[in-house]
Amino acid sequence: MHEEDILLRSIRGIAYLAIAPCIFLSAAVWFTSDSIGIVIANLFQVYFSIFLLFLFGNIWSFKFYFKDGYESQLIKIAITPLFLTLISAILTIYINPAWGIGFLMVGVYLTRLVIFNHSIFKEFSKIYIDLFNRISIILCICLMLIFTYWLNPYTNPIATYI
Repeated sequence: MHEEDILLRSIRGIAYLAIAPCIFLSAAVWFTSDSIGIVIANLFQVYFSIFLLFLFGNIWSFKFYFKDGYESQLIKIAITPLFLTLISAILTIYINPAWGIGFLMVGVYLTRLVIFNHSIFKEFSKIYIDLFNRISIILCICLMLIFTYWLNPYTNPIATYI
């Protein structure tokens, strides 16, 4: 087995393990009572924010690995998850969680489209880009589930914040 195959399997396993709590929490909110569902939805947003901050740190550390003029691109890419996390937290605290999750959802989706304008992604093989696409699509679906939970007219969990 080649080293590239082992590295890909390792990165793929780590990535799927990192998003597994997001998948579990976004599904669990629909199968619990209303009071527990609100706690789970808030826990999802906290975990997702920690995940984005971890992503910020990892991308920031890559600027020491890529010395070929990619530092400015990596800084722009690294600041994106930090920006999403901070604005989402501000919206959640000062307005309500639906605004925070909605901002995260739109931000993650738009980041998927805009991020590939950077030339640094030409350095990665197509397999890693496909993995990034799969993970980001799964995360967008999880964010849509939580956003839908907050706006559910039958249980109306957002009423606790209004």
